[in-house]
Amino acid sequence: MNPIGRIAIISLAVLIAPAVPGSTAIAASGPVKGSKDLSAIPPLRPAIVPSLSIKQAMEETLMRSPRATSMRLMLGIAKSSRVRATELPNPTAFMDNGYRAEFTYRYGFLVPVEPVWKLAFRLLAAKNEIKLADLEIAKGLWALRGDIRRAYNQALVDQERFYTISRLVELYRRVVNTAQKRFGAGEVARVDVMRAERALAEAEVELELARNSAVQARQVMSVLMGRPYDSSFELPRLRLFKLTATAIDFSPDYTKNVPVLKDMLDKASANRLELKIVAQAIKTNGANLKVAYGNIAPNPAIGVGSSVVNGPPLTAGSAPPLPQNIFRGYFFQTFVELPILNVQQGDISMYRAKIRQLRAEMETQKNIVESEVVQAHRELVKQRERIKGFQDKLISKAQQIALLTQKGYEVGEIDLTSVLVTQESNVQVRNRYLDAIYDYEVAFTNLEQAIGTTLE
Repeated sequence: MNPIGRIAIISLAVLIAPAVPGSTAIAASGPVKGSKDLSAIPPLRPAIVPSLSIKQAMEETLMRSPRATSMRLMLGIAKSSRVRATELPNPTAFMDNGYRAEFTYRYGFLVPVEPVWKLAFRLLAAKNEIKLADLEIAKGLWALRGDIRRAYNQALVDQERFYTISRLVELYRRVVNTAQKRFGAGEVARVDVMRAERALAEAEVELELARNSAVQARQVMSVLMGRPYDSSFELPRLRLFKLTATAIDFSPDYTKNVPVLKDMLDKASANRLELKIVAQAIKTNGANLKVAYGNIAPNPAIGVGSSVVNGPPLTAGSAPPLPQNIFRGYFFQTFVELPILNVQQGDISMYRAKIRQLRAEMETQKNIVESEVVQAHRELVKQRERIKGFQDKLISKAQQIALLTQKGYEVGEIDLTSVLVTQESNVQVRNRYLDAIYDYEVAFTNLEQAIGTTLE
């Protein structure tokens, strides 16, 4: 059996075992002088906290996030329009006192009488405004769901980047150890040790950057969920390099076909909130137009009260002058505004124009929705095929080559340059695979947002 074959057999166990930083196999090599100890890096997650699933994150965001609370309270503002619709004109109390000049005075009440259809039209308009506000709230909450899903995906991928670079650091430590041993045995020059140490230092810098990125993603996610920014929670690990579709939750299920684009367009037409909002806005403005038509009819006012007329005073010089011939009675009067100059022409013109604009807006939104669905669907298909290529070809081969070169350097069959280049290439493949996973989840989220409902 050739040396490469022996190396492949030796590395088979490593291929089967998951690459987890801090495992027994990795820790057995021991720390390298001048390198950072991974145990000193603050952990990204607690040890015994149940992992937070994406469903739990979305539910907690919709229940506890201050953004969701603010959106839900908007419904109370909309419902106040129903109370406002029940407002009626107030009666007026008046008194006309001409006792000294005209020998008469009157007092009573002026009661406006509003036609009943005005109240009915206002209540109908308020009902439509509440429905419109409810749809606006649902739209905001649906967008918030998409935000937390993207934040969760980002946190999960950044966590895996950290562990990927951690694995690279551990491998470089082994390379440094091997280089030091071979230098001590006189097999390689001192420059090999220095190059290995430089590669290790660069990887440790990248590891610190990855750690900060992972912490940042978790902080953003915590704030979005309504938690303190420094709250701790555990995210599930992605078994990135298994070749089965069920190995990770975020990997595409290749046993199922991608939904047909026409079905996605039909779902979007039925569920997209933007279309429902425009349709409800047309109804709301139609109801307000009826209110404007109803307001053309004036509100008559009926006045009733008491009237007192006094006779002339006694002769001049008499003290004090006293009235006589006092007449007491009641009066009834009616006031009606003539709808001549104001026939609600301003409101009627405005609501008609709004309805025309909203009908055009409906066609615009349909066009936008179709464009978003087509784009998101194609992006999902593209990222799905991209992940399949990684799982079927690149990941296993890149990992196998990296392990073979590592073992080859340890037995003196491969030079250090090949080891460093191969390990760097392997990490790049892993990072590109993580990019593909993230892009797939973003495409999946965008498609859900585009059709307005969840995908099974």
